[in-house]
Amino acid sequence: MSYSRGSFDLVGHNIIFIPEGYIDHLPPINNIIIKATHPEEQWIEDVTEQIGDWRAKLRSTYIRWSLAINGLHVAAEKYADPEWAKQHRFVVESLRPDDSVIANWDGQTASEAHRKTVPMLTAFGIIDLYANLEEVIFSLYRTYLNYHPNKILEGDDFKELRQLQRQAKTDASQRAVWEKAWQEQLNRWHRKKLYDGLGKVFKAFCNSAAIKAPSTYEHTTVETWAEFIEIIALLRNALIHGATTVSEELAAVCARPYASTFDFTEGKPLVINLYHLQGVDLFCEQLLTALNLSLLELVYGSVGKNYYTYGG
Repeated sequence: MSYSRGSFDLVGHNIIFIPEGYIDHLPPINNIIIKATHPEEQWIEDVTEQIGDWRAKLRSTYIRWSLAINGLHVAAEKYADPEWAKQHRFVVESLRPDDSVIANWDGQTASEAHRKTVPMLTAFGIIDLYANLEEVIFSLYRTYLNYHPNKILEGDDFKELRQLQRQAKTDASQRAVWEKAWQEQLNRWHRKKLYDGLGKVFKAFCNSAAIKAPSTYEHTTVETWAEFIEIIALLRNALIHGATTVSEELAAVCARPYASTFDFTEGKPLVINLYHLQGVDLFCEQLLTALNLSLLELVYGSVGKNYYTYGG
């Protein structure tokens, strides 16, 4: 994760070994790391090893924005206190040479300014969570492609790369050359895919890896997950580009039954509240759970509801 956005983990997780004989009697856990028993399952092990870390980082991202929002509310209460206002003024200073003090407020004015800033932080929180979600999806997809490079090396344009891949399998001296060339191609693929839209990228990953909704899921599918990612993307784009009212497109997708906490109405002011941020956090959490359980079923088949008791 980018340090510019803050990457410290406020959650963490512990890894507990569970003997294979206990597979039908799992304790309360959020993530299941599937140990590969065949080479074709190694990508699944690698992906499931990442899910716990990503869950902790996504949750930490939400917590950090919650802390900032809470701080605004605490400050607003402090500055609204008449006892504080009797002895203090709220001052904002800058490095401007002509006027270093750019705000000098009484307590009530400072309190109102802090409360008015809350929607801005919730909006920035959604933008940040989306950026993290993008990292998650591309990280998992790239992990899969590292084990299945031919998924993106089809066609005449990649003849030389495929030849280099074959040489690397029989000639150890060519392995580093192949790996360097492959990572360069994977990076090019990544940059190009950024323009496809994250929902489409996620759906392509699931289709390539044969990931489906777990067998006990009745109301959502890979398609609805991908569409909700696109809903978040629409909101994120509106926020980045300074939209002040709800567009027709955003309002239309918010009318869908799986739009979660997104309740925007066309033409109304685009105001972000805490529950919108909470909805994105909830989706990220449930998406990782669904992916984990889907991968479990890829290996073990339909595993039943006992696996889902503590999945969310």
